[in-house]
Amino acid sequence: DFTSNITYTSFAADSYYNSLQVNYERRFSVGLSMLANFTWSKCRTDAVDVLNGFALGGYRAPFLPGFGIPVDYGLCEFDVPKAFHFSGTYDLPFGHGRQFLSNSPGFVNATFGGWSTNWILTLQEGQPGTVPCAISTTSGFGCTAFLVPGQSVTAGPHNVNQWLNPNAFTTPPVATTIGQSDYSPLGGAPTQFYGPGYHRLDFSLFKDFHFTERIYLQFRSEFFNLTNTPNFSLPGFGGNGVVAAPGALDYTSNSFGKITSTRDGQNDQREIQFALKLYW
Repeated sequence: DFTSNITYTSFAADSYYNSLQVNYERRFSVGLSMLANFTWSKCRTDAVDVLNGFALGGYRAPFLPGFGIPVDYGLCEFDVPKAFHFSGTYDLPFGHGRQFLSNSPGFVNATFGGWSTNWILTLQEGQPGTVPCAISTTSGFGCTAFLVPGQSVTAGPHNVNQWLNPNAFTTPPVATTIGQSDYSPLGGAPTQFYGPGYHRLDFSLFKDFHFTERIYLQFRSEFFNLTNTPNFSLPGFGGNGVVAAPGALDYTSNSFGKITSTRDGQNDQREIQFALKLYW
């Protein structure tokens, strides 16, 4: 006997994850080290995060006999088909103890010597999203839009103003009979599209000023999102460009499929910071 307004979690879902993973790591003798990895994967599930169920529309009819949660089998909300990461460090070959200017005077070494860099490059494809129905087709159940045969989901501008083709989605027929065995009013499979990818380059430049062998001062300049590349969120479907509940969604609106936010929020734009760090 459960009380009302609680969350009940059951281990009743199925998931699978398959991937090809390639990793490359190399340390060179000239102060250069690199680490690169690539993942090509697919993740599918009918499990929905109870704390973030709306990310994939949630379950449409988990307690409906003959329907349940298996019909909501689709892409995992964290599915990223292809991901590439490349990072490394490099000691610039100038100054005392390095390839060039190793015997330079003190002021030359203080200017050009002791510099090091490191970087992290991230290139990922987008994550999946689900388009709900424009109107409520049943009483008490969810609904997912049908895909229109012959229409490409990404046709049209396919940019932040219209990421999705509105002609590719249609609302299922409304249920006409209580207890009907035709489940078409609940719509089609979830995760009909992928959102924008994620691209980011973080870069830093360091320089050490040695006072003794053990004590030195480090100047740090760090550039987050060096290329100032915006990483956009999933598109919205409402009249104001945000996710809308059934009854507030309009496929014909100019704001359908419009992207109005970034994944990193206020931290998405380029950030530059400088610092001094003393080691002893």
